[in-house]
Amino acid sequence: MRTLNDADRAGAWAFTPATFSALFGGIEPGYLGLMMKRLSDQGVLLRAARGVYVNPHARSTPTDVRGGLIRFLRPREISYVSLESKLSESGVISQVTTAFTCLTTGSPGRFDTPWGAIEFTHTNRGIKFGADVSTREDGVIEASVERAARDLRRVGRNVDLIDEETLAEAISEERRHEQQGYKP
Repeated sequence: MRTLNDADRAGAWAFTPATFSALFGGIEPGYLGLMMKRLSDQGVLLRAARGVYVNPHARSTPTDVRGGLIRFLRPREISYVSLESKLSESGVISQVTTAFTCLTTGSPGRFDTPWGAIEFTHTNRGIKFGADVSTREDGVIEASVERAARDLRRVGRNVDLIDEETLAEAISEERRHEQQGYKP
């Protein structure tokens, strides 16, 4: 517990087996899986998804846990919040999404976590930081409203949910904020 508390103070609240092993000075791979399973069974760790564990007692856990988990679920890829999640948050679609929808340069997939589902849809489109996507204060990358609408149209799902008038207003407001140097 002391090692997990020290990690928490340093901002580490989620772990892969590799980072967990490094935290404890290198644990033999055969024992590592058993150790993480036992700690999970005891409530010391919480299994978020295959190969990702969370310290449920960590104070450094972000408010948006699903957003924070993105980098652990697709660690070697660019992934960002988009599609229905971004458009619902912006009021462009009235439907509240059940899955946290993201685009990724990696493989598509869905992860059912204790905080809800996280869904990755593959994209091979270029991503322009600053214009198409930006990094929130919590480190999560998210699409602009305009990019999220383009992404939704490109993947061809739920486009009938878009309120075009609200979309135009949201894009206009986002551009105004951008010109004023406002960062979400």
